[in-house]
Amino acid sequence: MSISRGYVPNHKYWDQIGRVTPNVEYCESDRPHIELTVAPWLPVSRYDREYEYYITVSAGKMVAEDREGKAVPAGLKKKWNAAIGAGTDVLTYSATDVTEKVIDVTTGKLLTAACGYTEAELTAALKERGFIRATERACDFISKPIGMASYNYYKAAGTDHFNPTKLFQHNVRPQALVAVTCDYVATLPVLPAIVTAEEQAGAIASSIDWSTARTKGWFDATALAGLVKYDGVIAATDDVVGYVFANFPLAHITSDSPLTSSTAGLVNHVGSVGAIAAAGDYFVDYDLGILFLYEAGGDAIPSPFSVSTTITYYHYQAEGTSTNTVSTYACATGDLDYGDFVTYDENSNLVKAVLDIGTAEGYTVGYAKYSADPEYDTQTDNGIISRQLENAIAGYMTGIVGQVIGVVSYPRDYLEKVATSYMGQSAANMKTPGSATGGRTDQLTYANAAEKMVVVNLILR
Repeated sequence: MSISRGYVPNHKYWDQIGRVTPNVEYCESDRPHIELTVAPWLPVSRYDREYEYYITVSAGKMVAEDREGKAVPAGLKKKWNAAIGAGTDVLTYSATDVTEKVIDVTTGKLLTAACGYTEAELTAALKERGFIRATERACDFISKPIGMASYNYYKAAGTDHFNPTKLFQHNVRPQALVAVTCDYVATLPVLPAIVTAEEQAGAIASSIDWSTARTKGWFDATALAGLVKYDGVIAATDDVVGYVFANFPLAHITSDSPLTSSTAGLVNHVGSVGAIAAAGDYFVDYDLGILFLYEAGGDAIPSPFSVSTTITYYHYQAEGTSTNTVSTYACATGDLDYGDFVTYDENSNLVKAVLDIGTAEGYTVGYAKYSADPEYDTQTDNGIISRQLENAIAGYMTGIVGQVIGVVSYPRDYLEKVATSYMGQSAANMKTPGSATGGRTDQLTYANAAEKMVVVNLILR
């Protein structure tokens, strides 16, 4: 017989070993904590003499990941997609890459000789290596951009950062893991495009009508006085004429973006239209894209200019094409303004985001590029057009990496009026930024940009 003690034991059994909920880690989104390494198959770009090591991706470039999860320039995706069916090399390895022990992406082994690969050759090799599926192309090996390079990425120290036996050398490794910057704000130079020898064709006109389209050519003082901006500034009888360029806005005249003429008519660059007083004086309205020159009576093309004179100038209406800088240093190109959304180009730099049907990233089942004609009723296969539209919209939405929230122009703080002992240096990296570069930051001079910088709010989803 049991004796009641007024107490019934009710023990709780605790899980002493396992977890009821798995661990979840968090970090700030501006520079996420990910174990990211540089792809060992990237060709080297430029040499850092301080560390005596090669750089593969410059700071500020847009970054993506390959199918191995390694950091690569995001622009490779667009470059390889654009080359489908072209037959030209899209990835080139040099003798330096062989010496520096770069991996051949088509084999996964060390390079043995300088070589180049077409998009078709990359596609075939990546399929055989198991990185892309049978229905995919080489561009699918590269992801959409995940962020911006927080600093220079050096050449990979080996094929596997975590395995010492996979490193190419011991006792030296300038970088281990690398970071990407997301959801932050960056300032980048805007690289202008150059127009080579625009011919000053056409007789001088007495009126300007931009109601439907911009008209380039020579205009007399009467026409210039009719512009709203110069109402009350220029009179119809003034000794001034103007040439309207085909492109605008113009890049400011700097050592990296000069304004030159095939004749000797550009002698004295003045600061305003009112300062034009003698032959050879000229003023540039960068926003309107007009070159003002002295001409007695203001009613003729000034000597020594003629309809066959050519002028070379820089402008922002098109994207920059200076291959020796736009592909090396981080920058933006094109006509960017407040509020513009930006995407990335083949050089992993920033450009204005536009919904471009004709050059949508993608390909048909037969690996032919999509037709540039979006008209459904003229196509025999409406499905292809539908996929093209869908792909263009998806590429636009997922390709946006930021928004312009500010535009900064140089020179600033009167640094262009300060002289230093390094002004005579020919190399941009030997000049003291600001005082020896016409008051411009080294971000502008290194990239061969003019005066414009944009402040971009990164939007990496």
